Amino acid sequence: MANFERLAMITPNGDDSMIRVRVENVWSTLDVENGEGLSFLVVDDEGTRIHAFVQHFADAKRFKRLLQQGDWFTITGFSVVIVRNEIRMTKQRKEIVLKRNTEVGVSELFNGFIPLDLVPFQDVKNGTVHDGTSYTRDFLGVISSVSDFGLTVDDSMPRNIHNYDPKTTGSIDFVLEDNDGNHLNCRAKGILAVLFKCNWLCYGETGTNIVLLTNWCVVGRDGPIQVEDEEGISTFEYDPPGHHEVVHFTNILLHQEEDLSDE
Repeated sequence: MANFERLAMITPNGDDSMIRVRVENVWSTLDVENGEGLSFLVVDDEGTRIHAFVQHFADAKRFKRLLQQGDWFTITGFSVVIVRNEIRMTKQRKEIVLKRNTEVGVSELFNGFIPLDLVPFQDVKNGTVHDGTSYTRDFLGVISSVSDFGLTVDDSMPRNIHNYDPKTTGSIDFVLEDNDGNHLNCRAKGILAVLFKCNWLCYGETGTNIVLLTNWCVVGRDGPIQVEDEEGISTFEYDPPGHHEVVHFTNILLHQEEDLSDE
Protein backbone atom coordinates (compact mmCIF):
# COMPACT_ATOMS: atom_id res chain seq x y z
CA MET A 1 0.00 0.00 0.00
CA ALA A 2 1.36 3.42 -0.94
CA ASN A 3 2.51 5.80 1.78
CA PHE A 4 0.64 9.07 1.37
CA GLU A 5 1.97 12.32 2.79
CA ARG A 6 -0.49 14.28 4.93
CA LEU A 7 -1.26 17.72 3.58
CA ALA A 8 -0.28 19.23 6.91
CA MET A 9 3.20 17.70 6.53
CA ILE A 10 4.14 18.51 2.92
CA THR A 11 7.02 20.98 2.50
CA PRO A 12 8.71 22.91 -0.33
CA ASN A 13 11.49 20.31 -0.21
CA GLY A 14 9.21 17.35 -0.80
CA ASP A 15 8.92 17.13 -4.58
CA ASP A 16 8.85 13.32 -4.35
CA SER A 17 5.76 13.30 -2.09
CA MET A 18 2.55 11.50 -2.98
CA ILE A 19 -0.74 12.80 -1.62
CA ARG A 20 -4.27 11.39 -1.69
CA VAL A 21 -6.95 14.08 -1.75
CA ARG A 22 -10.56 14.80 -2.59
CA VAL A 23 -11.28 17.78 -4.83
CA GLU A 24 -13.71 20.01 -2.93
CA ASN A 25 -13.94 22.81 -5.48
CA VAL A 26 -12.66 23.91 -8.88
CA TRP A 27 -12.77 27.50 -10.13
CA SER A 28 -11.30 29.77 -12.77
CA THR A 29 -9.41 32.92 -11.78
CA LEU A 30 -8.73 36.20 -13.53
CA ASP A 31 -5.99 38.65 -12.63
CA VAL A 32 -4.89 41.85 -14.37
CA GLU A 33 -1.18 40.97 -14.12
CA ASN A 34 -1.27 37.18 -14.48
CA GLY A 35 -4.30 36.69 -16.72
CA GLU A 36 -6.44 33.56 -16.50
CA GLY A 37 -5.80 30.74 -14.07
CA LEU A 38 -7.30 27.56 -12.64
CA SER A 39 -7.49 26.70 -8.96
CA PHE A 40 -8.55 23.73 -6.84
CA LEU A 41 -9.38 23.25 -3.20
CA VAL A 42 -8.30 19.80 -2.02
CA VAL A 43 -8.74 18.02 1.31
CA ASP A 44 -7.18 14.84 2.75
CA ASP A 45 -8.75 12.26 5.06
CA GLU A 46 -7.71 14.28 8.13
CA GLY A 47 -9.75 17.26 6.97
CA THR A 48 -6.73 19.43 6.08
CA ARG A 49 -7.50 21.74 3.19
CA ILE A 50 -5.02 23.31 0.78
CA HIS A 51 -5.32 25.57 -2.24
CA ALA A 52 -3.74 24.16 -5.41
CA PHE A 53 -3.25 26.04 -8.67
CA VAL A 54 -2.05 25.28 -12.20
CA GLN A 55 1.39 26.79 -12.86
CA HIS A 56 0.91 27.27 -16.61
CA PHE A 57 -2.57 28.09 -17.92
CA ALA A 58 -1.80 26.08 -21.06
CA ASP A 59 -2.11 22.99 -18.83
CA ALA A 60 -5.44 24.06 -17.32
CA LYS A 61 -7.59 21.91 -19.61
CA ARG A 62 -5.60 18.79 -18.73
CA PHE A 63 -5.94 19.30 -14.98
CA LYS A 64 -9.60 20.28 -15.26
CA ARG A 65 -10.21 17.00 -17.05
CA LEU A 66 -8.15 14.94 -14.59
CA LEU A 67 -9.25 16.47 -11.28
CA GLN A 68 -13.02 16.18 -11.07
CA GLN A 69 -14.84 17.84 -8.17
CA GLY A 70 -15.99 15.40 -5.50
CA ASP A 71 -13.63 12.55 -6.47
CA TRP A 72 -10.46 11.20 -4.80
CA PHE A 73 -7.08 11.28 -6.53
CA THR A 74 -3.40 10.61 -5.96
CA ILE A 75 -1.03 13.41 -7.00
CA THR A 76 2.75 13.29 -7.44
CA GLY A 77 5.34 15.58 -9.01
CA PHE A 78 3.93 18.81 -7.59
CA SER A 79 5.67 21.70 -5.85
CA VAL A 80 4.83 23.47 -2.59
CA VAL A 81 5.16 27.21 -2.06
CA ILE A 82 4.87 29.14 1.20
CA VAL A 83 2.07 31.68 1.65
CA ARG A 84 3.20 34.63 3.75
CA ASN A 85 -0.04 36.65 3.66
CA GLU A 86 -2.04 36.74 6.87
CA ILE A 87 -5.28 36.71 4.89
CA ARG A 88 -5.29 33.50 2.87
CA MET A 89 -7.61 30.78 1.60
CA THR A 90 -6.85 28.01 4.09
CA LYS A 91 -5.27 27.57 7.49
CA GLN A 92 -2.20 26.06 5.86
CA ARG A 93 0.53 28.60 5.05
CA LYS A 94 1.36 26.82 1.81
CA GLU A 95 -0.08 26.07 -1.60
CA ILE A 96 0.33 23.26 -4.11
CA VAL A 97 1.65 24.06 -7.58
CA LEU A 98 0.44 21.72 -10.34
CA LYS A 99 3.14 21.52 -13.01
CA ARG A 100 3.53 19.97 -16.44
CA ASN A 101 5.22 16.89 -14.96
CA THR A 102 2.58 16.50 -12.22
CA GLU A 103 0.90 13.10 -12.39
CA VAL A 104 -2.69 12.43 -11.30
CA GLY A 105 -4.20 9.02 -10.58
CA VAL A 106 -7.68 7.93 -9.57
CA SER A 107 -7.89 6.75 -5.95
CA GLU A 108 -10.40 4.66 -4.06
CA LEU A 109 -13.06 6.51 -2.13
CA PHE A 110 -12.54 7.35 1.52
CA ASN A 111 -15.75 6.80 3.45
CA GLY A 112 -14.49 7.77 6.90
CA PHE A 113 -15.27 10.87 8.94
CA ILE A 114 -13.71 14.10 7.66
CA PRO A 115 -14.26 16.91 10.19
CA LEU A 116 -15.56 20.34 9.26
CA ASP A 117 -13.78 23.48 10.46
CA LEU A 118 -16.82 24.94 12.21
CA VAL A 119 -16.52 28.27 14.01
CA PRO A 120 -18.86 29.06 16.94
CA PHE A 121 -20.88 32.18 16.18
CA GLN A 122 -19.93 33.66 19.54
CA ASP A 123 -16.23 33.48 18.60
CA VAL A 124 -16.96 35.80 15.68
CA LYS A 125 -19.00 38.15 17.88
CA ASN A 126 -16.37 38.46 20.61
CA GLY A 127 -13.44 38.83 18.22
CA THR A 128 -11.77 35.49 18.92
CA VAL A 129 -11.69 34.97 15.17
CA HIS A 130 -9.66 37.96 13.93
CA ASP A 131 -10.51 39.38 10.52
CA GLY A 132 -6.93 40.63 10.08
CA THR A 133 -5.33 37.20 10.32
CA SER A 134 -8.11 35.12 8.84
CA TYR A 135 -8.60 32.23 6.48
CA THR A 136 -11.81 30.64 5.25
CA ARG A 137 -13.84 28.67 7.79
CA ASP A 138 -17.15 26.75 8.03
CA PHE A 139 -20.42 27.89 9.60
CA LEU A 140 -23.59 25.96 10.42
CA GLY A 141 -26.93 27.45 11.35
CA VAL A 142 -30.59 28.01 10.58
CA ILE A 143 -31.63 30.77 8.20
CA SER A 144 -33.71 33.28 10.14
CA SER A 145 -34.08 35.92 7.42
CA VAL A 146 -33.09 36.66 3.82
CA SER A 147 -32.97 40.07 2.14
CA ASP A 148 -33.62 40.88 -1.50
CA PHE A 149 -30.89 41.38 -4.08
CA GLY A 150 -28.65 44.42 -3.84
CA LEU A 151 -25.37 45.80 -5.11
CA THR A 152 -22.17 45.78 -3.08
CA VAL A 153 -18.62 46.93 -3.66
CA ASP A 154 -16.18 44.03 -4.06
CA ASP A 155 -12.56 45.20 -3.94
CA SER A 156 -11.31 41.72 -4.87
CA MET A 157 -12.59 42.14 -8.43
CA PRO A 158 -9.75 42.69 -10.94
CA ARG A 159 -9.64 46.05 -12.75
CA ASN A 160 -6.96 47.55 -14.95
CA ILE A 161 -5.50 50.99 -14.22
CA HIS A 162 -7.32 52.56 -17.19
CA ASN A 163 -10.78 51.45 -16.08
CA TYR A 164 -12.64 53.55 -13.53
CA ASP A 165 -15.91 51.62 -13.51
CA PRO A 166 -16.99 50.74 -9.96
CA LYS A 167 -16.18 47.31 -8.58
CA THR A 168 -19.77 46.39 -7.87
CA THR A 169 -21.47 43.01 -7.95
CA GLY A 170 -24.85 41.56 -7.06
CA SER A 171 -25.29 40.40 -3.48
CA ILE A 172 -27.81 38.92 -1.10
CA ASP A 173 -27.70 39.20 2.70
CA PHE A 174 -29.04 36.63 5.13
CA VAL A 175 -28.93 35.90 8.84
CA LEU A 176 -27.93 32.56 10.39
CA GLU A 177 -28.88 31.50 13.91
CA ASP A 178 -27.10 28.83 15.95
CA ASN A 179 -28.52 26.55 18.66
CA ASP A 180 -27.73 29.12 21.36
CA GLY A 181 -29.63 31.98 19.73
CA ASN A 182 -26.54 33.77 18.40
CA HIS A 183 -26.85 35.41 14.98
CA LEU A 184 -24.42 36.03 12.13
CA ASN A 185 -25.05 38.50 9.33
CA CYS A 186 -23.83 36.88 6.11
CA ARG A 187 -23.44 38.00 2.51
CA ALA A 188 -23.21 36.01 -0.71
CA LYS A 189 -21.89 37.83 -3.77
CA GLY A 190 -21.86 37.38 -7.54
CA ILE A 191 -22.74 33.95 -8.91
CA LEU A 192 -23.09 32.47 -5.43
CA ALA A 193 -25.71 35.12 -4.59
CA VAL A 194 -27.80 34.01 -7.58
CA LEU A 195 -27.50 30.35 -6.53
CA PHE A 196 -28.41 31.20 -2.94
CA LYS A 197 -31.50 33.12 -4.10
CA CYS A 198 -32.62 30.22 -6.31
CA ASN A 199 -32.21 27.72 -3.48
CA TRP A 200 -34.04 30.00 -1.06
CA LEU A 201 -36.96 30.34 -3.48
CA CYS A 202 -37.11 26.55 -3.79
CA TYR A 203 -36.54 25.49 -0.17
CA GLY A 204 -37.09 28.59 1.96
CA GLU A 205 -39.92 28.56 4.50
CA THR A 206 -40.50 24.82 3.96
CA GLY A 207 -38.73 23.54 7.07
CA THR A 208 -35.95 24.41 9.47
CA ASN A 209 -33.66 25.53 6.60
CA ILE A 210 -30.39 24.37 8.12
CA VAL A 211 -27.51 25.66 6.00
CA LEU A 212 -23.81 24.75 5.96
CA LEU A 213 -21.43 27.44 4.72
CA THR A 214 -18.09 25.94 3.71
CA ASN A 215 -14.96 28.09 3.28
CA TRP A 216 -16.43 31.52 4.06
CA CYS A 217 -14.50 34.54 5.38
CA VAL A 218 -14.91 36.42 8.64
CA VAL A 219 -14.83 40.10 7.63
CA GLY A 220 -15.53 41.75 10.99
CA ARG A 221 -17.63 41.63 14.11
CA ASP A 222 -19.13 45.10 14.54
CA GLY A 223 -20.23 46.01 11.01
CA PRO A 224 -23.42 45.10 9.17
CA ILE A 225 -21.81 41.92 7.75
CA GLN A 226 -19.68 39.47 9.74
CA VAL A 227 -19.22 36.65 7.21
CA GLU A 228 -19.09 36.68 3.41
CA ASP A 229 -18.12 34.29 0.65
CA GLU A 230 -14.72 34.09 -1.01
CA GLU A 231 -15.12 33.91 -4.79
CA GLY A 232 -14.61 30.43 -6.21
CA ILE A 233 -13.82 28.63 -2.97
CA SER A 234 -17.01 29.17 -0.93
CA THR A 235 -20.04 26.87 -1.10
CA PHE A 236 -23.33 26.40 0.73
CA GLU A 237 -25.67 23.45 1.26
CA TYR A 238 -29.28 23.32 2.43
CA ASP A 239 -29.91 20.49 4.94
CA PRO A 240 -26.58 18.89 3.98
CA PRO A 241 -26.31 15.09 4.38
CA GLY A 242 -23.27 13.08 5.41
CA HIS A 243 -21.82 15.31 8.14
CA HIS A 244 -21.69 14.22 11.79
CA GLU A 245 -21.70 17.85 12.90
CA VAL A 246 -24.96 18.51 11.02
CA VAL A 247 -26.62 15.47 12.61
CA HIS A 248 -25.56 16.69 16.05
CA PHE A 249 -26.83 20.22 15.32
CA THR A 250 -30.15 18.88 14.02
CA ASN A 251 -30.66 16.66 17.07
CA ILE A 252 -30.14 19.61 19.41
CA LEU A 253 -32.57 21.68 17.35
CA LEU A 254 -35.21 18.95 17.49
CA HIS A 255 -34.85 18.62 21.26
CA GLN A 256 -35.24 22.37 21.65
CA GLU A 257 -38.42 22.32 19.55
CA GLU A 258 -39.79 19.42 21.64
CA ASP A 259 -39.07 21.32 24.85
CA LEU A 260 -40.89 24.39 23.52
CA SER A 261 -43.91 22.30 22.48
CA ASP A 262 -44.10 20.75 25.99
CA GLU A 263 -44.23 24.13 27.72
